[in-house]
Amino acid sequence: MLTVIVPAYNESHRIQRTLKKLSKFDDVIVIFDGNDDTPNVVRKFPVRLFISKERLGKGGALKTGISLSRGDRILTMDADFPVSEEDLKKLLDTDADLVLPKRKILGMPLTRRFLHFSFIRLTKLLFPSLKFQDFQSGVKLIRRDKALSVMNELIMNDLLFDVNLIYAFRRRGYVIKEVEISYIHDEKGSKISGRLIKVVLLIFLSLIKLRVYYSPFKSILDTRLYRRVQDFILKVLR
Repeated sequence: MLTVIVPAYNESHRIQRTLKKLSKFDDVIVIFDGNDDTPNVVRKFPVRLFISKERLGKGGALKTGISLSRGDRILTMDADFPVSEEDLKKLLDTDADLVLPKRKILGMPLTRRFLHFSFIRLTKLLFPSLKFQDFQSGVKLIRRDKALSVMNELIMNDLLFDVNLIYAFRRRGYVIKEVEISYIHDEKGSKISGRLIKVVLLIFLSLIKLRVYYSPFKSILDTRLYRRVQDFILKVLR
């Protein structure tokens, strides 16, 4: 059985098309942590809806979905369904503990494309054992038992969840495979492009946090000084 998890933060304008495409799957969970009409749209479909009164972030939403999943495999899917049916089949037909898309991204502006590849280079610099070509795709195929086995070290609730998950699987020697697909970037519906500078800085801080977590200096994350510095930076970026 396959469980599909769709994080949905204010996705009322585009999630209906996605849920129509996902109607062939028996277990679909939508995790909503926004403040728009998404729940009313989702209730038109035979899917499970989880509503959080607090902002979960992408990572928090996916962790919630994993904990609620029923299938032995989990497919994470962005609310805009950015892949073709053919490429989705390629992912589902791949046997691995974690299947990562190696994306040929279509429609992404040059600035976003530059930042995307810069992020990949920086991630590989900080985590040299990660030899993969892509990290941030919202579409992934995960074995549920393996995901549950690493839940205690999935500390990232934001966009760095993907790197956190991949590195946790890599450290345990789980089988990770890449599949080349085309990926349709929806700039109009993007929640990143409108606050690009803030997102870039937050991602950088999250990368540093994750690197510290997987280092002998992990205890630094628990210090009052570290939390004060982090809270100050986040306050400045608001």
